Amino acid sequence: MLAAMLVVHCAQAQEALLPNPDAKALGMGGVMMTTVSGSHAIYGNSALAAFSLAPAQIASSYYGQNSYDYYAVTGFCRFDNFNLLQAGWRQFLRERGNNDMAVDVGYSRRIGDNWSVGVVGRYQHLKRPSGSADALAADVSVAYQQPLENVGSFAILRAGAKVGNLGGYLDGADYSLPTDATVGVALDTYFSDAHELTVGTDLGYCFTPSAVRGFQMSLGAEYNLMQLFQFRAGYHYGEHRYYNPSYWSAGCGVRFLHLRLDFAYLFARKHTLLHNTCAVSFGFDF
Repeated sequence: MLAAMLVVHCAQAQEALLPNPDAKALGMGGVMMTTVSGSHAIYGNSALAAFSLAPAQIASSYYGQNSYDYYAVTGFCRFDNFNLLQAGWRQFLRERGNNDMAVDVGYSRRIGDNWSVGVVGRYQHLKRPSGSADALAADVSVAYQQPLENVGSFAILRAGAKVGNLGGYLDGADYSLPTDATVGVALDTYFSDAHELTVGTDLGYCFTPSAVRGFQMSLGAEYNLMQLFQFRAGYHYGEHRYYNPSYWSAGCGVRFLHLRLDFAYLFARKHTLLHNTCAVSFGFDF
């Protein structure tokens, strides 16, 4: 689920968190535990990539507003029907010399027809006017999908869960990683070959640091017309105004042959880091 930029007003220092930049997930209010055809599975539920039908994928995204710019590039490659390798790079450029960067490597494995698991390792570098810091972390995720009969002409129930940012900073830095746990469920319903509706929700809780501990929830929907055009809307509730503010979202997408283009816009209150935020994702499925 979407984790917005972390700003901790405390005496020690500002923490950092690199959010999921996938415009498809953002357009659905940050629903990402059950997103299969998005651009950056490695940043949401990496286990879901094992259910993708594409042998390989590359994707890039831009996410930002006036006060910050955030770029991401990811890709995955399937070795066979069960094993898949992922990699990603992110750069978050903020004002006043605050720059964050992360490199991720992930592995996903499909277990039978219904289950998959994923693990992601991460190196993160923070640059601040007062200095820099480095961190190592890991995400562990699981996904499940089940075809359903007698629901429209065809339907799939998906569920997923992730524990994220298990690790810490090196060299005794006065920072702590925002460790969280998220679960989600979604239903894909095909009313006909031309009309598909997806509805989903994510529930999550951030455990550390204590200054930003809190609950978050995402609700979203997508209407897919002829597998060519997608229209999305969603709502995200965040208990912490600065770390994870609430917002409404709207988005759209286009699929043509192997190309994907998605756009999202977030409607958040003024004086929050998500006010007037937009995201654009571009991907190519081989």
